[in-house]
Amino acid sequence: MPVNERWVCAVSAATVWSDPNSPRLVDLPALNYPVQLEKWLAQLSFEERLALSDKGQIQTQILYGESVIIDEVVGDWAKVIACRQPSRKDPRGYPGWVPLVQLSAAKKVHTEEFVRVSARKAWVLEKSGDPFLRVSFNTIFPCGAQQADRTHIWTPHGWKLISNADVKRFKPIEELSCDKPLTVGKQFLGLPYLWGGMSAWGFDCSGFIFNLWKACGVLLPRDASDQEKTGIPVSLNQTEWRQGDLLFFREEEDAIVSHVGMYAGNGQMLHAPSTGKSVEQIQLASSVYADKLCRVRRVCK
Repeated sequence: MPVNERWVCAVSAATVWSDPNSPRLVDLPALNYPVQLEKWLAQLSFEERLALSDKGQIQTQILYGESVIIDEVVGDWAKVIACRQPSRKDPRGYPGWVPLVQLSAAKKVHTEEFVRVSARKAWVLEKSGDPFLRVSFNTIFPCGAQQADRTHIWTPHGWKLISNADVKRFKPIEELSCDKPLTVGKQFLGLPYLWGGMSAWGFDCSGFIFNLWKACGVLLPRDASDQEKTGIPVSLNQTEWRQGDLLFFREEEDAIVSHVGMYAGNGQMLHAPSTGKSVEQIQLASSVYADKLCRVRRVCK
């Protein structure tokens, strides 16, 4: 397999591990092709989920068709750079390890139009209409001809179809309003938290924020500690906040940022809290986060 070339994710969502020794026996369904995300997440105990973060086993995830650069191949694993996830860890994107079986060679297609999955999850269909693969919110496809209720899309497995009801064509960033990410985010209320999660099968705090803005055409850094440096600074005085502003928190005064949420108006915050909890909208002043707020940033003017 050639290195320093672009490849793409060939499964619904591939987990990017810290190193090839990170996965445990319980994680085998997450390493398969096709990946078995529901099985993997259903069998993880709270302690096993918590270890994903506490032991630094997972870095991030990549979605079907998302491009990566392969830096190195060791056995059945590829060291990759997730090109569309900005990070201070590497100027090219987010680094980590993915099973080779979950990647395929990138094949170019000439199209100027794209669709983005706007539904929480959607089925990619064969040309016959039979289900082929279930994909996550925010999966992006180059697209071709549009039928009455379906659109032709280019995937790592060639031309397929997807329901028009499950996708939206890209909109110019000028049309963006700062409250739209909130509308997008509320469809995930109740979704269990997943450390490193970047899909509708589970988000972590910064992955949630990253994907809400990605859905609106804005590419933020992947991690909260990088996200806090984006946009423009806003006062810690709540009266100056707008819906969509990013709220950053740290455990101690001199510590690095450890959590991020989005201001939802009326003193509330939308966020993905921590392992064992789910995406929620809470009253900030009466929460455990109230005294930990350290920075507010505005992504759009």
